[in-house]
Amino acid sequence: MDICAPKLEKASSGLAQLAAPPANKTRVAVAMSGGVDSSTTALLLRDAGYDVVGVTGWLIKSGSRCCDTGMIDAAKVCEQLEIPHHAVDLREMFKAEIIDQFPQSYARAQTPLPCSVCNTLVKWGALFNYSKKLLHANYIATGHYARVIHSDNNVQLARAADLSKDQSYVLWGLTREQLKSTLLPLGDYCKDEIRAIADKGQLVSAHRPDSQDLCFIPQGTTTQEYLANFLPQTPGPILHSLTGQILGQHIGTHNFTIGQRKGLGISSNEPLYVTHIDPDSRAVYAGPKSALLRRDLKAHSANWIIAELPEQPFMAKAKIRYNSTAVPAMVSPLPDNKIHVEFEEAQSAITPGQVLAIYDTSDTLLLGGGWIE
Repeated sequence: MDICAPKLEKASSGLAQLAAPPANKTRVAVAMSGGVDSSTTALLLRDAGYDVVGVTGWLIKSGSRCCDTGMIDAAKVCEQLEIPHHAVDLREMFKAEIIDQFPQSYARAQTPLPCSVCNTLVKWGALFNYSKKLLHANYIATGHYARVIHSDNNVQLARAADLSKDQSYVLWGLTREQLKSTLLPLGDYCKDEIRAIADKGQLVSAHRPDSQDLCFIPQGTTTQEYLANFLPQTPGPILHSLTGQILGQHIGTHNFTIGQRKGLGISSNEPLYVTHIDPDSRAVYAGPKSALLRRDLKAHSANWIIAELPEQPFMAKAKIRYNSTAVPAMVSPLPDNKIHVEFEEAQSAITPGQVLAIYDTSDTLLLGGGWIE
């Protein structure tokens, strides 16, 4: 019985792509967090005959469960696999580009996605640059569940075979040049298979639980508690989005995100959801679920992972958050590297600061994306 469901048809990626490395043993830098996915990535590549080196970013100064245990576990795995391991000090960059920007995004009424920024700036940015220049690596590999497909001198980014684990959404920021130098061996596997491979290889990370929270927020601390350390209390009204009636007061717009239902601190005869946040007037608007529906959005900082950049509107499937479904939409490229998307059916809780990911009409290939305005 297949324990991985649903699955896409396997393509020329994963180990099919890795089975025959060049005779000179091409060097691959594996971005290792100490978790089971990146550890098994290193194991698969080593066993496929590649010259593998592990690289881990030192991201947090102190108190991070990721950096406290991740670097140690990554080093232990590399020792097990008998491959080199390098820890790269990226603490200043990570603080400036990701940690410091996190509360500022909430102050602007945006709900950020730091993991996507980290992929672009850290894994395929600083770590890959370090690996190319100092370690002479030809490729970078990660433990993401997605597939790189090469065909007819073209390169494409596809969903993972196991759709329940697909992580292509957070890789929208990769350039085509980066993709050409990327290996994603887990794309044809499901998580249970990866656990089994790691267990068979007796990797120290084989049974390490998956990380569920942001690495820089201390364990046991909520996002609101964390933000309170950086953003002052700025009281304001909570208003009904349809009637304008004052429903209550809040102590800061940064405590809310679009679509939020719990923790509003108001009483009502009907379920109410946050529908809009205005940081300038310090007002939070709440309304019925129907008030969350929107037919269109705009995104900025567009990135396209296709050979020819689109100039005319085209049909595609668009996804507005990690756990949402990609749905049919008309995608229109705009000047200034922006995108307009009009959905066939209204979508709920389109949230500024999140990622718009654009897939082909078969919902298999990731074409590009942008940041939702």
